[in-house]
Amino acid sequence: MRLALATWNGRISPVFDVARQVLMLDIEDGHVLARREDLLPGSEPQAQAGRLVALGPRVLICGAISRPMAALLAAARIRVIPFMAGNVEDVILAWQEGTLTAFLMPGCCGRANRCRGRGGWLGGQDLQTECQTKRRIMKDRIMKIAITATGKDMLSNVDPRFGRAKYFIVVDTESNEWAAHNNAQNLNAAQGAGIQAGETVARLGAQAVVTGNVGPKAFRILDAAGIKVYLCGEGTVADAVRRFKAGELKESPAANVEGHWA
Repeated sequence: MRLALATWNGRISPVFDVARQVLMLDIEDGHVLARREDLLPGSEPQAQAGRLVALGPRVLICGAISRPMAALLAAARIRVIPFMAGNVEDVILAWQEGTLTAFLMPGCCGRANRCRGRGGWLGGQDLQTECQTKRRIMKDRIMKIAITATGKDMLSNVDPRFGRAKYFIVVDTESNEWAAHNNAQNLNAAQGAGIQAGETVARLGAQAVVTGNVGPKAFRILDAAGIKVYLCGEGTVADAVRRFKAGELKESPAANVEGHWA
């Protein structure tokens, strides 16, 4: 049996749709017989799915995954175990031992009944139900938000651009603890800044983003990861947090600008 794991720097990639690398394992009777790393295009869904299908896995372990991508893989008879996070080697061991529930991404529900390692997996209608339930729970209780900022403290202004924001300030809305994360790598990217920023936010464990503008590709990545988008194009980060807690910011149902701007 061939198992695929979408990876990034030794960890499970947070969003399969834009993952650039996959670890392929040939497994027999619970033992790994061979392993190799292969590249993925990390581009549009058909190309991404087509490359994985060509590699021939029966099962894919990944982070978040969009519904269109999940449907493409299901049509190719690849079973998907989504919403996984953590060190790749630890996840492989958990797969072998049937304890994958310990590696579900924050906010993922149904831990007791789904993702049972070799004995069970998410796929088809189960995957759609899991996505819907996960998003509903995260909408009702968002604990960690990422705010685009021009500086690295709470008095900095909200940066109107998502992909090319200078910083992400991640705030725990219950404890009010916060941390600034430099976005220089994406700020200076020649292209794909929004997609890379979406992956960054997913890795930081944010359940919502507050920003001025977000493009279509970035929005797709955030949506696949179950991360809600709230628009707030002015004021300080502290103001944005206050408005978010007060329910003054409305969730955006789609991108509000073209990708090249944001």
